[in-house]
Amino acid sequence: MSSLGPAGVFLLMVLEGLGLPFPSEVIMVFAGFLSVGNVGLFVVYALAGSVGGFVGNLLLYYISVYGGRPLILFIGRYVGLKEEHLQRTEKWFDARGEWTVFFGRFVPGFRSYMSVPAGVSKMNVVRFSILTFSGSLIWSTALEAGGYALGRSWNKLVPIISTVGTVLLVIFVLAFLGYFIYRFYVKRKKEEKVGPPENSQQAKGMK
Repeated sequence: MSSLGPAGVFLLMVLEGLGLPFPSEVIMVFAGFLSVGNVGLFVVYALAGSVGGFVGNLLLYYISVYGGRPLILFIGRYVGLKEEHLQRTEKWFDARGEWTVFFGRFVPGFRSYMSVPAGVSKMNVVRFSILTFSGSLIWSTALEAGGYALGRSWNKLVPIISTVGTVLLVIFVLAFLGYFIYRFYVKRKKEEKVGPPENSQQAKGMK
């Protein structure tokens, strides 16, 4: 990547945005190391990573808009995307709405695939672009800043980020489960208050 420079960072981040196994944690942290002592190069790498991630996500969004879920699963066979990954992302998107496009950028297992439910549901492309690029810019710059600060010890940051990412993923999944348990509980309470429709009709007949 060092020989390819910002163009290499851009390309790798496009591939990650498409859901391919090119971890941004490694790409952008290493880019930070490469830009040590050169603030101008730091900015260029940050923009290359941010725009690359955005372009990859936007491409996956349009693939989802026009190809739908079947095409994504067909392509996913060859790039390691499993149906359970997609189902988990779709449920989270349905439960939390469009802001998951932004917040999902910071969570492993959701980061790239958020483009799929957004595309299938035909989310407004301008809103999608704003949320996606904002998340990509923050994520890419933060990772690069970590690599820049650590310099030659940049590789020590990767396992820390992975651990933090795993914790965030667990929090997201627990919040997701808690939300559905709460919804189920509220629905049951409402049904208990209203009572079965058959009993109501029988009571009216007896009157």
